[in-house]
Amino acid sequence: MKLILICSTIAAVAIVTAESRHSILDTIEARTIRTLGPSHTQFRQIANGLQFVNVYLYERDRDRAKVVVAADGRRRLDVQAILFEGTFSELPLGTECFVTPGVERSTTQQNRRITFRTQYEAGSVYASATTQRMPLGTSLWVEKIARLSLAKYAADMRIRAGASQAVNGRSLAGFTAQKSNVNFVRFADWATARGIQYTYDSAKCTISFTRNGKSVLLPIAAKAVRVNGTWRDLPDIVMISPDREERTLVPVALDALTN
Repeated sequence: MKLILICSTIAAVAIVTAESRHSILDTIEARTIRTLGPSHTQFRQIANGLQFVNVYLYERDRDRAKVVVAADGRRRLDVQAILFEGTFSELPLGTECFVTPGVERSTTQQNRRITFRTQYEAGSVYASATTQRMPLGTSLWVEKIARLSLAKYAADMRIRAGASQAVNGRSLAGFTAQKSNVNFVRFADWATARGIQYTYDSAKCTISFTRNGKSVLLPIAAKAVRVNGTWRDLPDIVMISPDREERTLVPVALDALTN
């Protein structure tokens, strides 16, 4: 069983394609959609009242923004926009993430920005409203776009077929992430091999399950898994396969970390 993001039917003036494009971008209803590169897409005049959404992904070595420490001790990006470390959902994304502060439930501040990084990839999603109020739920929606897009982009750039992996006596199709040299398997294959039932929260893009009496939470595009309330580091982020099936890929290390 694969994880499926259920989406409404969308009409748009133009549909663009790119290898790193996750299907969530095809659910955005906009008057105009522009592709400014393989991994840079702009949406203008969004059906939900937003004026502009920009999705931008790139290799980490192109990211020059420095992290500084604010007077109150919080880490922030040294860029023109005010971006403090964290996520809107308070769940990890990439290896570090920075967002517009204090806007999770606000409908009056007219923009949302999230900038994220891994050791190998980086990107941002920016949404701005019209003169009307910012639609409720925009913060989590922007983070969802960032999370799914990063997971797919990283896999497009680095995932390749690898050696099969043995889990609980079963041989699973294996994949290897270039640069990190981390071995991956499809999450659904791993869960089946371990006899694990799981649920997927499509709003927060998280997988939850119980194993050996332990409660586990696995966010898409995170480099960590939460086991009984404690975050444990993964060797690479949770990805989404670089194909149309868009299956969740997890490091093989998840098996030991959740045992």
